[in-house]
Order: sequence, then structure tokens, then C-alpha cells
Amino acid sequence: MGADNPGLTVDAFRPASIQAERSRTARVRWGSGARMTVSRNGGPTRRSLPWGKMPFTGTRLRPSRLVHLVLRPSLFVHLTMLTLIVLLPALLFSAFLIFRFSSQQQELAQSQVADMAEIVSNAFDREVVGLMATAQVLATSGTVERGEFEVFRERSVRAVKNTGIVADLIDPAGNLVVSTSDDLTIPEHERAVIAAARRSGQAGVSGVSYDPRLRRLVFLVAAPTTQLVGEPYVVVLSQPLKSLKTIIDDRNLPPSWSVMVEDADSEEIFSVGARNGRLVGVSGATPVRPQERIFETDDLLEASKISELTGWRSTVTVSNAMIDRPITRSWYALLLAGLVLTAFSILLGVLMARRIVRPIHALSQQASAIGRGEPAKTVTTDIAEIGEVSKVLNRASRDRIEAETQTQLLMREMTHRAKNQYALVAAIARRAARESADTGEFLATLSDALASLARSAELLSNQGWESVELSALVENQLSAFGVQSGRIRHDGPPLRINASVAQTIGLALHELATNAAKYGALSVEEGIVTIEWSYGEAFEMTWRESGGPKVRKPTRSGFGSLVTQKMTSRGLGGTVEMAFEETGVVWSLKAPATSAEPITGAGTAEQPSDKPA
Repeated sequence: MGADNPGLTVDAFRPASIQAERSRTARVRWGSGARMTVSRNGGPTRRSLPWGKMPFTGTRLRPSRLVHLVLRPSLFVHLTMLTLIVLLPALLFSAFLIFRFSSQQQELAQSQVADMAEIVSNAFDREVVGLMATAQVLATSGTVERGEFEVFRERSVRAVKNTGIVADLIDPAGNLVVSTSDDLTIPEHERAVIAAARRSGQAGVSGVSYDPRLRRLVFLVAAPTTQLVGEPYVVVLSQPLKSLKTIIDDRNLPPSWSVMVEDADSEEIFSVGARNGRLVGVSGATPVRPQERIFETDDLLEASKISELTGWRSTVTVSNAMIDRPITRSWYALLLAGLVLTAFSILLGVLMARRIVRPIHALSQQASAIGRGEPAKTVTTDIAEIGEVSKVLNRASRDRIEAETQTQLLMREMTHRAKNQYALVAAIARRAARESADTGEFLATLSDALASLARSAELLSNQGWESVELSALVENQLSAFGVQSGRIRHDGPPLRINASVAQTIGLALHELATNAAKYGALSVEEGIVTIEWSYGEAFEMTWRESGGPKVRKPTRSGFGSLVTQKMTSRGLGGTVEMAFEETGVVWSLKAPATSAEPITGAGTAEQPSDKPA
């Protein structure tokens, strides 16, 4: 870590000032998805992105700023909007009154339009009823039953004279027998209504269709004859649509009103409009497609009436602009008043917002200075809340600078401790390799030592790597050696030891416990280990085994002797004695008083003899 280990440097542990410096020396800027510019150590480079080739410019950030302004408006905008919100209820109430007046006008107009649609529908029904009566009179005259076709033709000519209507007589085989037209071909559109009249035995009305003989749009009325024997003949009357114009000539439609009649198949039969009391735009002379209707608009009020006799739909339409003209004037007046009041409110809001936004902006600059790790000056303002926040930020600025200083010291301390840890591991590895007979013994020895170091490190990390209680270290290191059985006991005053001493003593205790589990007191059920320490002019600690098998002094010193004696004495700057008595091993440590520190405010922690470590 640090200069010795550059690969271990982590930005998360860097002080804020260092991270800010790194962010200033490496920036990535984006311009409308066109180009990425990376500047590091003052050397700009450019690389085109796959989705664009345009160079980056400062103006490319404007759309994102606009989006940011919409999503997170500034305080200036909020204060301005507040004035508008205060004005809004009055404007809404005025709009409500106008809306109610508009609704009443709409209801009255709807009633008038509905009445006119019913009047027009009844007028067309009367015209169709008259035509059906003519067809039935001709069909029931008896001339067809007697075969007097010429007489039938004369009566038909007299009946439709000067009306533009064509009368046809169709025999049961579907042939044209008599016609008032010079063209004796049966139009295809007549066959359907002829078949319907034969099936029903009653007069019927067709929809609109084009008659090539008259070269105009017509509708048909068909009536079967009263034939006593065999299939009946059918009388068909074809009336041009244009002749229906006279039906509403005398209706005096109001200005901008219009009428349209459609058959049961939604084909237009007749449509007419009125402008300033006069009829205009009459259709029906030529085929009209639905999209060519002359009254099509998006702002209409209409009412429809479907005739029970013919199935035709009569629709009366009027422009809402005519109905809403007085309402529109009211809306314009409200709009003008609203604009004036809104402008006045915005002006007041701007004046008040400027008074508040200025210290807020200064407060933002103060916070930005804190973010850069710079000292922040207190904002002077007559708004109490902003002044209090500024004071808090000023204190936070000082605290942050102090914290960054502490962080830098901590990083240097961590680097130093890591170096010491690596050196200790390296020394253990070298000694283990030297004292081990084979690779398996080396790995086992090294693994045990590293596990002991790891437990000490975990305990220290929970205490901030400053110091740890000696009793906690003993319990932590010996937790794997049957402490629940009460065979390992400890006693001594409450002391704290620093990180270096804790790791050294932890290794020694782990090695002593390992040897005791293999060859000493912990290898039998009756064996007991007692650990005692004292603090005075010197720090002393004793490991004593009893109740185990008879002990013999080893003929050679191995890795265990190295850890428990040489490394411990050197690490603590003291002396270690190892006695192999018949009752068990006795390990004694004597080190300078600086190796430990009494815990103030606590008495001697006496552990009962039957309590496990």
C-alpha cells in the first residue's frame, strides 16, 4: 500500500481533496452523443463515438440543462409559481361560472337541434309515404291482373308526370314489362328491392343508388301487385334525390345550420346548408363519397333522428361557434383579465424571489467550496434560517478539513502497519520453511500461524486497530481448543495492549495451545491450562499446564520454540522462560510496562476457576 504497493491504492480510502484533484485531472464530457473528450494530465485526446461525428461544443449542454430545469426547478421558479398558485383559485372560480353558463347554452341548443332533426325526419317520411301510396295504387288497380299493360303505362305516366319519377313494372321472371322511361333495361340496383318486395308482400323503400338512365342518384319504392294466382308483379318507382330539396325549402334554417339525410346503409341521400338564412351547398346530383360531405368539421353540435318507416337517418348540424359566440366573448374577457393579473403576480414574485434567491445562491457557493475542500465563508443575510444554515456549513467546513487531515494520517499509519504485517508473515514463512521437514508440515505450520494472525487482526479491526483487551485476546485465540469445557482458565487485571503486542502474544498463545493439545495438558481429559498476568513495574504473563501426561524436554527446538520464545521476546523487548516440569509446561513472559496499559476506572477482573477462557 502507498508508495511500496501502488497496485493496492483504493480511491475509496483517499481524502476528499485527493479525489477532487483526480476528478479535475480526468474529466469525460459528452456533447449530444457526438464525441467524447478525455483530458488527463493536461493532454486532451478525442475519440469519435459510433453514433455521431459532430465535435463537442459548450452549447451542446443546453438541452440537458433545460431538462434539468424542468425536472428540478430552481427556487426562483418555485417562488414565482407560488404567486401564480395564489391567483389560481380566483381564476378557476371565474372559469367555473362561465363554464356553467356555457353548459346551459349547450343544453338549450341541443334541444333546438333535436327538435329540428325530428321535424326534418317527419317531413321526409311524409314524402316517402306519398310515393308508397302512389306505388300501391298502381299495383292494386287491377290492370296488371287483367293484362292491360298499356292501360297501366298510361296511368303510370299520368301519376308521375312532371315529377321526374320513373315507374317500372317487373314480371315474376324479372323482366321489364312496362316503363315510363325510354330505356327499357332494368338497372341492377332495382333487383334487390324487387326481391325484398316479393318476399315480404308489402311496399318497401331502398337506400340511395345511382340510376344510369337518369344519370343521377335515386331512391326506390317497390310495391307487389295483388296476384291471385302465381308470383306477383312488382311496381317500382325511382325518385331522384334532388327533388327532395323542396322539402326543407320552407323550413327557414337558422344561419350556419345544415341538414343531412342518410339511408340505412349510411349512404348520403340529401344534404343542404344554410348561410344567413339562405340554402346553399345542395348535394345529391352526383355520387358523393362520405369524405366529400360539405359540412364536415371538428366543432359541430348535431342531433339525429332515425325514421321507423324508412330507416333513414336525418341529422341536423350547427356550428358551435354560433352557439358559443357570447360565451367566447366571456372567455376572452377572462383571459385578458387573467393575463394582466398573471403578469402583475409574476412581477411581485420576481421581486420577492430575488430577495431570497441571492443569499440562497451564496449558500450554494459556500457548499460548493466545502465540496472542493476549501474554507467556506459565512453568508451575511437578514433571513434567519439561511444564516443558521450558513453557520452550520461553516462548522462543517472546518470539521471536514480536520477529518481529511486525520484521514491522511490514518492512511500513512495503515501503510506502516501493512508493511509490518507483511514483514511478520514473511519472517514466519521463512522460519517455518527452515524448521519444517517436508512441504505438508510447512503448509500446516504456516496455515496455523496465519489463522492466529487473522484472529488477532479481526479482533483489532473491531477496536479500530488501536488496542485490544488482553482477556479478549486470550479468549479469541483459544476459542478453538475446548474452552467450553472449562479446562482453560485465565486471571489478571484488566489491561489493554497495542496491535503489535497483541499479534505477538496471540501467535505465542496459539502455538502453546497447539502443543498442549498434541502433547500436553489439553491432550487428556484431566488436563488444565491456567493463564495469569500481572502489571506493575513490568508486564508479566504465565502459561501453566497441569494434570497432563509427564513432560519431557524436547531434544531439539523447532518452529514452536521459535514463536513462543525468540519471536515473543524480541517482539516485546523482554525475556521468555520455558520450563518443562513433570506436572506440565510452564511458559513465563516478562516485558517492559510499556507493552500494556491498565484500563482506567476498572478493577481487577477476577475470573472464577471454573469459567472457560
